[in-house]
Amino acid sequence: MSQTARATLIIMTVNLTVYLIVLTAWLAKGIFPQLTEGIVGFLAFPASPDGFLMAPWTAFTYMFSHLNFVHLTVNMLWLVGFGPMTKGGWRRPVAAYLAGGVCGAAAFLASSAGQGIIAGNLAGASASVIAVVVTAACLSPDRELRLFFAANVKLKWMALAAIITIFAGSPTFTPATAAHLGGAAAGLTIGLWLRHRDRQLTDRAMEKARQHTRRLGLLNKAARSGLASLSEPERLELFDLRNMNTNQR
Repeated sequence: MSQTARATLIIMTVNLTVYLIVLTAWLAKGIFPQLTEGIVGFLAFPASPDGFLMAPWTAFTYMFSHLNFVHLTVNMLWLVGFGPMTKGGWRRPVAAYLAGGVCGAAAFLASSAGQGIIAGNLAGASASVIAVVVTAACLSPDRELRLFFAANVKLKWMALAAIITIFAGSPTFTPATAAHLGGAAAGLTIGLWLRHRDRQLTDRAMEKARQHTRRLGLLNKAARSGLASLSEPERLELFDLRNMNTNQR
């Protein structure tokens, strides 16, 4: 199992564990009537700035907290499908997930304050998951997946469909909608930055390969025909390459 897939599995495990804790508290409601409300209040992200200042940890805990099984299942299916596609080690899915959740919480809070409404607490990994989806799509936009024996669909179109569904469940722009868009914006930012960095690393590797090939060619020519067979620019280039190699060591 790759590091990326392992990190995705750990995130899923945390989400499932928190859900089971909430479910257990709900089942024990007859014995401890305030337990579920207390746990959810501790984990969920509040809609008011005052509430956030009283419980700043909720900017992280809410993104691992689901209050119903359907919500959990849908988010985890998206996560398990796209998390491993962020590639490049465990840091990428974790960074995308956390950044999406934090940006989603910020957008939720800003929208609640801007609209002057208290929309209730925010819980669930939707903002985090959509950040992972968009990040994966930015890194491999033309990668194709086959969906339920249908035609192959590129990741970029799947990510676009995921963003469109943000607006499908609500006729108005709600703080929850803002949270989803905050997650998508975080995923887009991280994905484009990682893609740019990957291209830079690839270009550097290719340039080093070209320099190595050039150096071998000059050395072979000098060994075969002597240094006198090299032109003055070639001798200077070989000398510079040798100096560069010595400095790197």
